[in-house]
Amino acid sequence: MHIAFFSDQHPATLGGLQVSLGLQRQHLEHRGHTVTVCAPKSKRTPSPRYARPDDVSVGSIQVGEHSFSLAGLRFDDAIDLAFARKPSVDCVHVQGDVWGAWNGYRFAARHDLPLVHTMHTNIEAGLPAILPFPRTVFRLLYAAQQRFLGAPTVRSIADYTRAFADRADLIIAPSTHFAERLHSYGIDEEIHVLPTGVDDALLSIVRNTPRSPRSRPVLLWPGRVSQEKRIVDFFEAFARAEVNADIHIYGAGNDLAHARRKTVELGIGSDVTFFGAVPHQNVLWAMRDADAVVQSSINYETQGLTVYEAVSVGTPVILRDRKIALDLPAQLRHTAADGSIDAFAAAIRTFVHDDPRARPRFAPSDEFAQSHLTLKAEALYLQAQVIHERRHAIGLTRGAQYAA
Repeated sequence: MHIAFFSDQHPATLGGLQVSLGLQRQHLEHRGHTVTVCAPKSKRTPSPRYARPDDVSVGSIQVGEHSFSLAGLRFDDAIDLAFARKPSVDCVHVQGDVWGAWNGYRFAARHDLPLVHTMHTNIEAGLPAILPFPRTVFRLLYAAQQRFLGAPTVRSIADYTRAFADRADLIIAPSTHFAERLHSYGIDEEIHVLPTGVDDALLSIVRNTPRSPRSRPVLLWPGRVSQEKRIVDFFEAFARAEVNADIHIYGAGNDLAHARRKTVELGIGSDVTFFGAVPHQNVLWAMRDADAVVQSSINYETQGLTVYEAVSVGTPVILRDRKIALDLPAQLRHTAADGSIDAFAAAIRTFVHDDPRARPRFAPSDEFAQSHLTLKAEALYLQAQVIHERRHAIGLTRGAQYAA
């Protein structure tokens, strides 16, 4: 099977979604499939292992860490020309929520292909977090949805999301709580939950690595250091908890300088070590070695990729967002009573005071192994093909081409 992934970001850039795309592609290829990623060009490609030289790149504008693109007839022609040099596509898997989605839906419609859409992004929280003037941005987004997708009047995120769902053959959400959110937008169709996976080969190595001795517990925070990830809230909570522990930060981003200053202001600078951006496998090693992995964002994440990885290597997690905990094994999660910083501090205090170094470790979870999830993805692709053929037989097609 030849699967075309359409993404909002280049697969060789940094981010949980990009890691997810890379792992999905790798395991599908192990199963004998071909995967081509169509995504915006990027001037910054620090993770080349997740890209291929024959991927399809579309024109974009680079703003900081992110590439922004559009859709339309010019993009249609460029994408069709690039895919014409490849084997015929059997299924389109949209793994984006803006320009990647527009281009993917238009491509599937032009070539009458089954379309699966994984809705990765909490757009209501995500766009305001990375762009100024969110009201203007949303108005432009809604207008673009009408133009590029041929959608009826779009005045809300619910309208925007339903415009995709009405045209897709099968919808996937990366977590239980995000599936519930999508249903709240008025999506009546079944939404399949398929989380981001963790590489089996890395897991088999990392799980067998002994942990290093230490005089104090180590709390690890991994991810993009940006405002929406609320790393500063974690530092506030840690300072209020008044515990004897070390913090290890793995990641970089536009809030890094602010985060460094905050540790000094709070008087915890000597407790915090910033390791910067490191290869993904190094982060997994560090997770295995840590006493807990901490996630500090609230009402932002559509899934908990870093905590999925943590429980997969057998490391407990401390969570601020109770919704993320829904998909995690109970024995490995330690969740704040509510979203406040004081509740977060209490969860940290309880965990550290119980001395995690003396606590027996629970077995790692196999629930997020990518090989297991790839088998599920294959079944969903086949199901989408059946649904598409059924719709085609009764005349419910999306049309040959969108107009804009």
